[in-house]
Amino acid sequence: MKIVVKKFGGTSVGSIERIRNIARRLHQEMASDCRYVIVVSAMGDTTDELTDMAYQLSKKPIKRELDMLLTAGERISMSLLSIALQEFGIFSISFTGSQSGIITDSNHGNARIIDVTAFRIREELVKHKVVIVAGFQGVSREKEVTTLGRGGSDTSAVALAAYLNAEKCEIYTDVDGIYSADPRIVHDYVKLDEINYDTVLEMAYGGAKVIHPRAIEFAKKYDIPLEVKSSFTFNTGTLINKELLNMEEKKITSLAQKTGLFRFIVEADSLHLLQAINNANIDLYDFTINGNNTIIVEKENYEETLTSLKPFLIIEECEVQSISIIGHRIINDIDFLMALIKEVKSLDTEIKDIKKNAVGINLIVSTRDIDQLLNKLHKNYIK
Repeated sequence: MKIVVKKFGGTSVGSIERIRNIARRLHQEMASDCRYVIVVSAMGDTTDELTDMAYQLSKKPIKRELDMLLTAGERISMSLLSIALQEFGIFSISFTGSQSGIITDSNHGNARIIDVTAFRIREELVKHKVVIVAGFQGVSREKEVTTLGRGGSDTSAVALAAYLNAEKCEIYTDVDGIYSADPRIVHDYVKLDEINYDTVLEMAYGGAKVIHPRAIEFAKKYDIPLEVKSSFTFNTGTLINKELLNMEEKKITSLAQKTGLFRFIVEADSLHLLQAINNANIDLYDFTINGNNTIIVEKENYEETLTSLKPFLIIEECEVQSISIIGHRIINDIDFLMALIKEVKSLDTEIKDIKKNAVGINLIVSTRDIDQLLNKLHKNYIK
């Protein structure tokens, strides 16, 4: 049985007309020899609106109740899409995350998937029904409703694709693929037709928001081809897979940037520091041991990080941004690195740290305005 999983994000299902348009396009493209699982996010800003309601009632709402509240958004989307499909004569059925067999740990608000038992989905696919699943949510072994945190719907889709041995997982967004840089900042960006897991994973960690890193890690582990495409056109997008490359070719494929980061240099025993961070359930963006400890967190974790660091001495604190230069055969090229540093400094940008990884170089810089820098780097290095 050939299975394709399609995931539609919040913008894609942001209105009744957009939901109706998705149903219309699915009706047009459905093949008789294929079965479809559709994963949906909450409509538009529904999740933010529900969160705001909770915080109007409490400065610190109980995480269990927040999960119960927030999962309502995806349930609305899944039901509406099922109704729309049935109007086009398509047999469909909608399931919550728990009904779909998405089993998670008990970490409310940021749960991790530990198992998938989607036998109900298989049963309905055999009946030639389109199965619509509420993304972003699951159920713990203790029968508690959980949410998967940021990028949860992407992760739901890829996890189901892996369990169902799907031919492909398609991620529909408001753009037509993955670009060489953020098109809102870089003027001469290009669309990437194909890209490998490691490259897009580094882009995602570096700040590109098209698809969440957790979903990419799942796809890489289970070798699930992903395609990022537009829900407005359904045209061919960007394919993400193993992508065999010419290993002798030096090539920079993309740039990514992440703003709103806070960097702390802390005098502390590293193990004690990490234990404090772990006890506070804080996701570190980066961590370095070099004499003193350097930690970098995202803005949303700033207050909790400050609280967790109270037992230690903070030597330095500043807001920073991250720039990722992603490509092949550049990480050990000293000439390239020297030229890169010269260009960055020419724009009066202070480099706080430079790190290399498997697919590129990451710069931590102190500048607040990196638009000019990104455009210059893209013009000089992206071919």
